[in-house]
Amino acid sequence: MAQPNLVLEHGGFSSLDPVGAEFVMEAASNRARAGNELHHVIGALRRHRWLIVAIVGAAGLAAALSQLLATPMYRSVATVQVELTDSDGTNQAEAEARNAIRVENQAKIYSSRAVAAKVVDDLDLVNDPQFLDRSSEPANDPPERARARAVTQMTRMIRVVNSANSDLLDIEVVSPYPDLAAAIANQYPVSAQEIRISRRQRTRRAMLSDLERESKRLGAKLARAEQDVSDFRQRTGMLEGAGSVEDLQQINRLAAETASARAIDAAASARTAGVSRAAGVISFASADSPLLQQQRIRRSQLQTDRIHLSSTFGAGHPQIIALDKQIAELDTAISREEAAVQDAARQDAAAQAEQQRLLARSESAAAAARAGQLQGILGGMAAKAYANNSNKVQLAQLERNAELARNAYMSTVKNEEEVRSALGIIGVNSTLISPAVAQSEPFYPKPLRTIVGAILASFIIALLMVFLRELLDDKLRSPWQIFRLFRIKTFGMFPQIGVEATRSMEDNPVLSEPESVYAEVARGAHAEVLDLAKPGKAQTVFVSSPLPGEGKATVAISLCAAAAAAGRRAVVVDFDLRNPGMFQEIQRQIGGADLVELLLDPTDRISLPAPERERSGDEARSYHPVIVAARDAVRNPATIFSQDHLERLFGRLHEHYDLVIVNGPAALAVQDARSLTRFADNILLVVTWGSTTVPQFQATMGKLGNRIDGVIFDRVNYAEHARRGYEDEVQYYMQSAPGSSAHAHLGEWIRGQVEGLAGSFRKAWARG
Repeated sequence: MAQPNLVLEHGGFSSLDPVGAEFVMEAASNRARAGNELHHVIGALRRHRWLIVAIVGAAGLAAALSQLLATPMYRSVATVQVELTDSDGTNQAEAEARNAIRVENQAKIYSSRAVAAKVVDDLDLVNDPQFLDRSSEPANDPPERARARAVTQMTRMIRVVNSANSDLLDIEVVSPYPDLAAAIANQYPVSAQEIRISRRQRTRRAMLSDLERESKRLGAKLARAEQDVSDFRQRTGMLEGAGSVEDLQQINRLAAETASARAIDAAASARTAGVSRAAGVISFASADSPLLQQQRIRRSQLQTDRIHLSSTFGAGHPQIIALDKQIAELDTAISREEAAVQDAARQDAAAQAEQQRLLARSESAAAAARAGQLQGILGGMAAKAYANNSNKVQLAQLERNAELARNAYMSTVKNEEEVRSALGIIGVNSTLISPAVAQSEPFYPKPLRTIVGAILASFIIALLMVFLRELLDDKLRSPWQIFRLFRIKTFGMFPQIGVEATRSMEDNPVLSEPESVYAEVARGAHAEVLDLAKPGKAQTVFVSSPLPGEGKATVAISLCAAAAAAGRRAVVVDFDLRNPGMFQEIQRQIGGADLVELLLDPTDRISLPAPERERSGDEARSYHPVIVAARDAVRNPATIFSQDHLERLFGRLHEHYDLVIVNGPAALAVQDARSLTRFADNILLVVTWGSTTVPQFQATMGKLGNRIDGVIFDRVNYAEHARRGYEDEVQYYMQSAPGSSAHAHLGEWIRGQVEGLAGSFRKAWARG
């Protein structure tokens, strides 16, 4: 489906969708801007094409000569493999880092001056004429200096290449002699291995000797320290563990034993008293004996028989009387036996009580003796413990000294054993796996590659120089430059003309040569000025320049002449009163009214020169250009540039003329230019082609209040401008002009290039 906002209708954008038209216009503007930038770059290259050709040609020629005169060089490469550590069972990253350090260290060893000196000595390169040219040396040159030169030459010939993530090293040797290069490359691993082994062995033997002496010294020191500890213990009676917690533990144990003995003594004393009291409360009624038991059994039997007989016989029966008599006798015997048994039991109890009392007393005495003995020992041990405690500080110091001496001695002995066991170890080893061979083809020179590289490099350098010149060149030269930087239109580019053409109005090319390029430019500038005029109103145009001598007077006269030739009543009023120039000369020639008198005339008594028509057969109406200027220079124009004077003068000028061109002073030179711009409808700024700078233009814009309506280039070198390729009307005109060619101004271009380069470098140096 078609997009209506992008459809072109009747040669334009559709009026139904202005947004689409704006979008397309913006895209076209962006494409045009990009094309302008590209054209600017191409134009810069075209402007400096001869500089680029000269630099590239010189570089290519120099490269070709250097390749033709260069000595053929041969390169031999020997490849060695560095022994890496085993990474099994270890951190892979740490192993890789350690191996990378090994390879890097090996590369540094091969690149060292020491290995180079060893190779020089091993191959006797000092006396090899292919390696070291001795003909240029003085006759009395010492051998040490020749060897130093040979070592320096060796370090320049060799290059060690270490590929990333590889254990291989390439030893590259460059020499004019292929056999010598191969011999040196193959000798390098051997010499490096020898110097590494010899230095390591020498270092380790020296280290071992130092460690042996140190171990002997530390052993003697350890023996003295231990003897001091032993003597102190013997002198103070401090055995191993004395003065430590063991003393307190022993004292605690003895105190506990003493307390136990005292408790046993107290218990035994109490038991002795108890035994004595217990002996008095023992009952012997139950004492018994075998005889007493038999007697009691016999009485029981007799009593039984009496009971049986009493039921049969009476109390007086002889058997009963006999039984009673036996019972009575037996009771007497029992009583005697009981008394005897109780007495024996009482004696036995007394003996046992005495025995128990004596035993308890013995135990009490033993416990008391033991407690006393323990108390004595406890006191001695406490006193000894206090003595050990006071001696402990000195003993600890002696033991620390002995421990430090022991640690130092053991560490030294351990290091000594390690160094002794490492005497036979070679260390990191590198093996020659690919010997170098003599090459038959030189690797240098490479004419084609070198020349192409030189041309490319010089082309890049030339481009940088071109862009540097363009960057440092702040001179204004083209309308495109003015518009790009300041968005101001250029009304014309006046070519260079002779000084004689500016001495009088009649000699001006606009009047004397109306078909010249100068006249065409003046007419074109007047057309641009005419476009700025308001219908039915006189137009005042202020013409100024950044600095004096920019050619604004010539431009003002030419513009006035073009306007008069176009039928406008035009006048040029010279307000640059400080700088007498062509206007004063013309004023003296024509004898017209003096500008100072006109400014100071309060009654308009002095009349202005009237515009005169040209007398010709043409039907087109034209006038003579009119000039109003001061006859002499004014030292202080501010005294006559009052508001009333200027308003009255410009009012009279507007009554008589259609176009009033004010030739003002240079904007950056004096302050008068700003006061005169208040009476101007339009402001034109004249700049000198290739002389006025961008900062000067910017300062002038600020001075004139950013009211510049147009810019006019003066003294334009049309040939140089066309050669620079700004793609404007001047270039196209010069290209179409008869007799123009690319080489017509070669000498002028060379001179301009030299001057431009010198100016660029001076400016870069000044900017620091």
